[in-house]
Amino acid sequence: MNATSKKRINKKSLSLARTIHIYVSMALFLFMLFFAITGITLNHPQWFDNQIDNVQFIEQPIPDYLLPSKPQDTNWQQATGHWLKSQWHIEFEQIEFSEDEVIIVHKGPGTYQNITLDLLDNIAIIESKNYGVISILNDLHKGRNTGLAWRLILDISSGLIILFSLTGAYLLLPQTRKLKKSILYMALVSSGCIVVYITLVP
Repeated sequence: MNATSKKRINKKSLSLARTIHIYVSMALFLFMLFFAITGITLNHPQWFDNQIDNVQFIEQPIPDYLLPSKPQDTNWQQATGHWLKSQWHIEFEQIEFSEDEVIIVHKGPGTYQNITLDLLDNIAIIESKNYGVISILNDLHKGRNTGLAWRLILDISSGLIILFSLTGAYLLLPQTRKLKKSILYMALVSSGCIVVYITLVP
């Protein structure tokens, strides 16, 4: 890049890019560490204990105001939905009604919950499983069973990481030597990844 080309890069735009790059990198510092660490835990599950950390079985009676059971009645279904939500934060869309039982499967990051309402014996049977901290972090990394709010955080963070990367590249434009070296490193690493993919990935 010659002197004329350098002058074409506006100093104000460089200053803005530097500011964005610094503050975005700091805002995402812990988040990028989180993704890096969980990338390792996801890639090497055998390093960690995959056994279920905690399994609980609980039985409790169905409330009197829901008896007698009327699984085909809309009002009874709504009342049952309100009770389940107040007890276990279950959304109505998760509930499956049948003649003699009501079944709900609720999954969260690293957790699993199965709730069955036995309408013959009028009891609620709750099975809860906790797969441990590593499983929670891995599910957060993947956005699995995390809900809309967390997926939105992942989308916003991904956009900011793209912005962080682009502003970093833009800051290199006036620095000819560093730019050439950086392009060389990028080409080598990218080519290496492509070669590994083509030759070694099943």
